[in-house]
Amino acid sequence: MSRRSGVLLALVSASAFATLGLFAKLIYAAGFSVAQTLAWRFSIAALALWIFMVSRGAWRRPAREYRDALLLGAFGFSPQAGLYFLTVRYLDPGIASLLLYLYPAFVVLFSAIFLVKKPRKMQLLALVLSLTGCTITLWTRGSYPWFGYALGIAVALSYAAYLTVGEKILSRLDPVFATTCVMSASAVVYWLITIGSGGVQFPSTLMATLGILGVGLFATVLPVVTLFGAMRRIGAADTSLVSTIEPLVTILLSAALLGERLGALQLAGGALILSGVLALNSRSEIRADSVPELPPG
Repeated sequence: MSRRSGVLLALVSASAFATLGLFAKLIYAAGFSVAQTLAWRFSIAALALWIFMVSRGAWRRPAREYRDALLLGAFGFSPQAGLYFLTVRYLDPGIASLLLYLYPAFVVLFSAIFLVKKPRKMQLLALVLSLTGCTITLWTRGSYPWFGYALGIAVALSYAAYLTVGEKILSRLDPVFATTCVMSASAVVYWLITIGSGGVQFPSTLMATLGILGVGLFATVLPVVTLFGAMRRIGAADTSLVSTIEPLVTILLSAALLGERLGALQLAGGALILSGVLALNSRSEIRADSVPELPPG
């Protein structure tokens, strides 16, 4: 049951993250920069989470837990978020997303090296299916600068490192508390960048306001909390593999809301991504997970 709930949480997380671009379009249309968009995104998320934490009295934590979670946000989550938005300045979104979804391979690799976790056969099968599905679904033609490709790979590496390090830290932290600190640290980082680059812009239209609220709550708080919950149940490697369903959800949302048409290759790629998720939730994987993957806290 714990494994199935972990897979479900990872699916919810990926689906909610897939709405990020749709909400961002509303904000960019109002003239917000990337740094300001991220600053508002993380601020709204942090505010909502702090209200929840204080109302429950859950903010009383040892200083060590605050230190670990804040450092994870400042040096783990916020850099990869900014790198992705920078990457799309040099590459088409399809290529940027494809390079981002190299991160499950790096998570499996990092877990094997640093956490001494030997990849299981089903993990490797799911990895092959997911990467192949991402390639078929997201690949676009064109000529791109090498710097853009380097940034895209850097995003995948930084996200994989964040998830791998985060697995050890989050094994001893409450997911909501950890999310609150990560969002707070990320907000500070991007407000400093925003102020340093020349000023702060406030939402002045209904669309901009809805975009900021949507990107902060539905596309950030919900997916990050469920991501952390999934990592505690099934580990970083499997969570990252399940999360490769995100591009499929993005394409489906784009087709439904923006009128984009799905081609045969996109449908085939989506089927492979779903196959990878199903492989991770097979009976053999559920039995393999009956022994806890994480070391005692």
